[in-house]
Amino acid sequence: MKTYHYSTQEIVDTLSGHGVKPSAQRLAILRFLMENRIHPTVDEIYQALLAEHPTLSRTTVYNTLKLFTAAGIIRCIDLGGTGGARWDYSQHDHAHFLCTSCGKITDIELSEGNPVMSLPSADYHILGMEINLKGLCPACHSAQAPHQA
Repeated sequence: MKTYHYSTQEIVDTLSGHGVKPSAQRLAILRFLMENRIHPTVDEIYQALLAEHPTLSRTTVYNTLKLFTAAGIIRCIDLGGTGGARWDYSQHDHAHFLCTSCGKITDIELSEGNPVMSLPSADYHILGMEINLKGLCPACHSAQAPHQA
């Protein structure tokens, strides 16, 4: 998995650039999302940050995620069967693949253009795209495939 590192100034600039006032808790939540592209739940974010931010509450995490989503900083994704809403920091359109066996969500990069759709006319103006796929990841597929002698 790719590792991401952001300076505090980069995170402050991201918040400010989207009209969100920086606070210690907002910085911590956004840093976690930016540096851990694991599509976490509210509880996973809360648990990851609690030791360093003992006054943090699940409600604060949830409200902050709603604020970030409304500001266009992150996306809420719900692929079903994953324990509810998950949160995604990404600055480009991509698809999500949910492994129905292990529950891992993987980002799938899309090629240039619009490879998976054909619109009925050129009058449609696409503002964003959400493509969610379900199946077995390579590890789970290998584990379930019959072993050959």
